[in-house]
Amino acid sequence: MKIGATAIAPAPGPGWRVRLGPWASLTAVAGLSTALMLSDDFLQQLTSPHNLARLQLPWVLGLFFMHLCLWLGGRRWAANALLSVFALMQLLQLCHIAAMGRPLTPVDLAMIPRETPDIAEATLAGARAHWPTLLTGALPYALLFALYNLGLPRLPLPRAPIALLVLALVLATKPYKASQRAMPQYMPAPARSSLHNSINTFSFYAVNLVGKSVQSYDLQYQPYRVARVPVAEQDLPQNVWLVIFDSTRSDHWGLTGYARDTTPTMSQWVRDGQARWHHGIAGATATSASLALLINGVREPGNLGQQRSYQTNLMRLAKRAGYRTYWLSTQSGNLLNELDVASIDVVRTRDTDTKRVIEARDDAVLDMAKRITPGTRNFVVMMLRSAHLPYEKNYAQHGQRYARWPTAATLPFATRQRNAYDNSLLYQDALTAQLYRRFERLPGKGVFVVTSDHGQMLGEGGVWGHNVLTPQVARVPVLVRSRGLVDRLPPGNGGWISHYGLGHALMGQLGYRIDNPNAEPGIDYLQGSNLYTDNPFRGVSVRDGRLVLGGLSSLGELDRNRSVYAQLRSNGLPAVRASE
Repeated sequence: MKIGATAIAPAPGPGWRVRLGPWASLTAVAGLSTALMLSDDFLQQLTSPHNLARLQLPWVLGLFFMHLCLWLGGRRWAANALLSVFALMQLLQLCHIAAMGRPLTPVDLAMIPRETPDIAEATLAGARAHWPTLLTGALPYALLFALYNLGLPRLPLPRAPIALLVLALVLATKPYKASQRAMPQYMPAPARSSLHNSINTFSFYAVNLVGKSVQSYDLQYQPYRVARVPVAEQDLPQNVWLVIFDSTRSDHWGLTGYARDTTPTMSQWVRDGQARWHHGIAGATATSASLALLINGVREPGNLGQQRSYQTNLMRLAKRAGYRTYWLSTQSGNLLNELDVASIDVVRTRDTDTKRVIEARDDAVLDMAKRITPGTRNFVVMMLRSAHLPYEKNYAQHGQRYARWPTAATLPFATRQRNAYDNSLLYQDALTAQLYRRFERLPGKGVFVVTSDHGQMLGEGGVWGHNVLTPQVARVPVLVRSRGLVDRLPPGNGGWISHYGLGHALMGQLGYRIDNPNAEPGIDYLQGSNLYTDNPFRGVSVRDGRLVLGGLSSLGELDRNRSVYAQLRSNGLPAVRASE
């Protein structure tokens, strides 16, 4: 009996393989589910040029984790509920991409109830052209429903119902974070998975906009006119670099007269006559809004039609002029919303280079710049972070190298913050020098421009940060260094140029003339952080070399009473001097 019992006992090897089987099956079905959920973007790309999603490893791993939890949980109701929510979101998202050429924003969602008749009419009119989109969304989700409903009761998989609780907690972090943050951080990134954009958009909408009256203001302006201007071959730059730092105000740059030498390298360039600087005027108080206005060359509040037409988009015009275009950024890819990603040949962001950006912060752009092709015409935009809160983190990777002004915890908060801000500008100066050395290695003539998206409040009136319509946020620096040609930016040091003027000067450098029939001599605008709702703004002008801000208005007020516009033209609203 003992011998027989021993004879029929299973061998260790086969038994071990049997115990591995369920886990191998779990990995396989989770991988298949992930692939199906990712496939709707790539199916839509077969029929629509507007879906620009690209695979991003962190998102793929996140979806794989989600499906692992669903399969481990073993509950069909949970899988069906989550798939139903995602399928509905994607139906709206993919149809919006096909019809409008861009991903849904929270404002778009909030406007659906009030624009339902118009949406229905547009849907019927576009059905013939866009019906394949329904298949690109329906097919993957139909297969997912079938896979879960047939597989969960039949496949011998490991079961851990607590996995559903873990997944619920992870998913709940999205709306929770959305309740704590501003809308620009939840705007879609065109190169991101459409489902990723949907989760962000619906999360922000659910906790901030449900039940609220939201209106988008696309005010009627005359369209800009774009003309190609013949430029001699020797006058065209081989390389144009536009370097944009975050949250940098011009009065803290040493070269503009600030008491601290925060810009030793750039100041030396100016003293040697190799570069010149200007006071710049930001278009808006937040990064995403400022970039949308600068890169699209738009001036007027509420001119979304011009902005979204991309007719005066720097990337599009550069590409049309024969340049290879680059967006190199240590910030999130959602800043590309409204920037015509289809016209950008090379996109590198924190989303694509996550590990390197975490390790090196803004230094990561030096690695990204290695992708710039020496033998072609290149138009490069870099969006960096060095002066953004928290300031110390921007230069911490270099130890004490840029910690010139003390930031000890024993110092008063205001002193510590201002010192850290100035230290970050010192690091910014050194990084600018390294970037220019990279620029110099490229052959041919070129233009190298440095500016900021907006300025920064440093405790004035007890206010820190930006997103406020103040002179300190309006003022940004502009530095220009050209090589081998006469650039088209204003001459001299210390003059003023708005972001609108800077964008149009760069367009002129590429061989374009932009005629704006809405332009008013001497008047620009500082707009609030959200271009898509009732955005506040102030008129901006320069008098006797000083910045003057007009009275506060909003798009709703401008839409209701266009006489406000006439008042701004005559500068009749109360003004605030920059020194105040």
